[in-house]
Amino acid sequence: MIERLLNIDRRIVYLAVFLAVCIPLLIDFQLPIKATPNVRAVYDTVESLAGKPDAVVLISFDYGPSSQPELQPMALAILRHCFSRNIRVVGVTLITEAVGLAMQAFETAAGEYGRANGTDYAFLGFKAGGPILILNMGQDLHAAFPEDVRGVSTLEMPIAQNLRSLKDFDYVIDLAAGYPGVDEWIAYGQERYRFPLGAGCTAVMAPDFFPFLQSRQLNGLIGGLAGAAEYEALVGKRALAVSGMRPQSVAHIVIIGFILLGNAVYFLHRGASRT
Repeated sequence: MIERLLNIDRRIVYLAVFLAVCIPLLIDFQLPIKATPNVRAVYDTVESLAGKPDAVVLISFDYGPSSQPELQPMALAILRHCFSRNIRVVGVTLITEAVGLAMQAFETAAGEYGRANGTDYAFLGFKAGGPILILNMGQDLHAAFPEDVRGVSTLEMPIAQNLRSLKDFDYVIDLAAGYPGVDEWIAYGQERYRFPLGAGCTAVMAPDFFPFLQSRQLNGLIGGLAGAAEYEALVGKRALAVSGMRPQSVAHIVIIGFILLGNAVYFLHRGASRT
């Protein structure tokens, strides 16, 4: 029996992992999700604005299609949270690939909560400049974005009437997958204009931003699909992130099981060979 386990066909392992991914996609079941302090910090900051009149959150959509599976569910969860608490949202992007993704996220969340473009939310679109654009927004938001993505003047939008610079936003959240992204929003935005800043990023990038949490330059961080699932659970609307974590979690359990089995069989075989 031990010899058979030592020489198990690798195709069995591949099949087990394949089923671990496919079955959770076909069967709907819930896994326990506990929010980490960094994700809860972003949630709590948004939640604290619920009772504030005319609260406005700025979201910078700085990711493209390659990181959409991790960051788009994050964006939708934050928008749903804001709209459910009557918090207005302004969106911008520092990269061209994010325009369609941001518009899609706004249309989806706004449609669910009946929010009006120009009054409850606005997407100002993309402008070139990266870090320089952040500085320009800090100096004069209307000069940096005289029109939104539809060509409507920002001076005429009800949502932007009292917005002159980045200092006027109650909270800024950057969802980023590279450059320009979180580093630039910290160096050219938060450090200069002193607004509260939260961030969301891909899982592989998250450890790089932990020092910014310790220095208080970030007040919260949502990392990868797991972080997005935690935020969905906090909001109470489990969607793409939670469903995406099911196959990932089950596959990890199966892989860990094979690792434990392999080690157990190895030690049993070594003990048997010594006797």
